[in-house]
Amino acid sequence: MYFCAKQNNIMSERRRYIIIAISVSVGTMLSFFMFKAKKGTLTDYDYLTLISVMVVSLILIVGISIILSKWKD
Repeated sequence: MYFCAKQNNIMSERRRYIIIAISVSVGTMLSFFMFKAKKGTLTDYDYLTLISVMVVSLILIVGISIILSKWKD
């Protein structure tokens, strides 16, 4: 129990945002490969869609994490 409680304090805000960015990037790369496998070649619109999804995902996830961290305090 003590180890788990102490481990929660180790995660800093910067580290949390880096983990979020990496996970969203990996999800975007998986989407890219799925688009590529389905269509063969990607158009400019497909690239714009992938970038938009990544940006919106980052905004939502970081926003929710900020709200939850403020709510926790």
